[in-house]
Amino acid sequence: MTKKPMSRVDTETLQIVRPAPDQLVDRKKELDKFNETLDRISRQGPVTSNLFEWFGSPGIGKTMLVTMLARQAEARQVPCAITNFKEAARQMEHILHDPVTLIESIVANFRKQASLDTTDLDKAIKEYRKSHLPKEGITAAYANMDQENRLYNRPTWLEGQRNVVIAFIRLVNTMPSETKPGGVRPVVLFFDETEHAPIDLVDWIEEWIINPLIQIKHVVIVWTARRPWRWKRPEIRRRLTSEPLDLFEPEMVKEQILSGSTTPDLATELFKNVYTLTGGHPFANFIVINELDTLAKQGEKVTPETFIGFESKLLSEIFNKFIDGYAFKELESGYLKVACKFIALVRLFDSTMLREVLRTCACEPFDSWKQEDFGQLLLQLKKTQLLVWDKGYAIDPGLRHIIQKYFMSLEQNTFIEANRAALRVYEDWLGRPVDNRGLFVLEELYHSAALSQVGVQMDLKAILKRRLKEYPEWIRDEHALENALDRLEGEIGNDKELEQYTLSNTDLAKQVQAFKESRSSLNHPKK
Repeated sequence: MTKKPMSRVDTETLQIVRPAPDQLVDRKKELDKFNETLDRISRQGPVTSNLFEWFGSPGIGKTMLVTMLARQAEARQVPCAITNFKEAARQMEHILHDPVTLIESIVANFRKQASLDTTDLDKAIKEYRKSHLPKEGITAAYANMDQENRLYNRPTWLEGQRNVVIAFIRLVNTMPSETKPGGVRPVVLFFDETEHAPIDLVDWIEEWIINPLIQIKHVVIVWTARRPWRWKRPEIRRRLTSEPLDLFEPEMVKEQILSGSTTPDLATELFKNVYTLTGGHPFANFIVINELDTLAKQGEKVTPETFIGFESKLLSEIFNKFIDGYAFKELESGYLKVACKFIALVRLFDSTMLREVLRTCACEPFDSWKQEDFGQLLLQLKKTQLLVWDKGYAIDPGLRHIIQKYFMSLEQNTFIEANRAALRVYEDWLGRPVDNRGLFVLEELYHSAALSQVGVQMDLKAILKRRLKEYPEWIRDEHALENALDRLEGEIGNDKELEQYTLSNTDLAKQVQAFKESRSSLNHPKK
């Protein structure tokens, strides 16, 4: 079958067109879980989870996954409804005022795929709309209402909303009346790009739509987001499967090229180079594939041997079109964009690290900021849902890999300054009696190794030797010291990002092991 060419990225407006549906690849694990649940429902077997939450950074493929799952449902003649909150942004004020419109939208989707008797629901909505809705809107009014009024002193509008939801649940519950031969027809609801939905609205959806629907055995709900939602209801958490979407491995980068490139021969030659550049991020792969196709049309032959000569151009395209033009496009202020760009050059940060890196790399206007200003900036960064938590705050690793590659190649001086700023912070922290010394030592090694990649002479063994010598001064108890050194050895040996810069962590891990053995021989000399 002839492959359709990939949709291009508009270089003038930086508007990115998603890949066509026939170019979707991978996500086998997610598809298998989804289809297995549909199979169990069809056979009327036990289902342990019917709420799937898949999350990840911008461009990781959440909406693409919803497209793939919806196509699977369509192929099985399973009715489904997709609510995309980014597409609904223009109607968000209206939805917040009257979220029953979401229920109407879901039912309208179902009506296109199944014969429905909506008489009772239509009647309930008509009665509900006769009531006087609160001026501030349903979601805000409900969020501010105490439990007693919610349960026992319901105003007319809330009683009407309750009747609408009851009619809606009954309607969904009767949809399997269109039984498949020998089984039950499942029903699927997709909620996509939920990071664009206000918190009050998500809380309302959790209580009034998701919570009652997951009690129905034939209903499956798929929820995608940048970060896992903190589900409040225990009955929801019991039915939940929450997993991150992974970056592509090299073989899937190869498959993506084969699926989407107009010159698929590139797959056999360049997929490892593309993977090294993008870290396997699907959207970044997509942009690189487009650029390689363009170069091929212009007569530029890119081979594994000549790829390095094109890296700067490709990284510039990725950064401008994906990072600036897509991932950071919706950030509310220039301060946030600058902060995300530069703080991605460190792995972990707090407000102190944020201050040092921004003052070093961006200078104005951050030189005049006070420490509390950087604390407020950190709070704003958390709201972007671009951060992850792993022993500290960090920009999503998929985005961070690309940003670091860009600066290493195109803005080396800034890359060097950021890493040196991080080292100054860790030097200060390690001069104090800290509990998480091993974490700081590991980060000091990581930033030193990063500098060595851009020509700065760094002796990692000497750095580690100095820190190991300090360990007994800070940890007097021998048993606690041995445990701390064991943790440090394991963390160094298992640090994949450090390994990318050092090629092998073995020597550093062995250095910790040798230090432990020397301590043991001093404390327990042979007789």
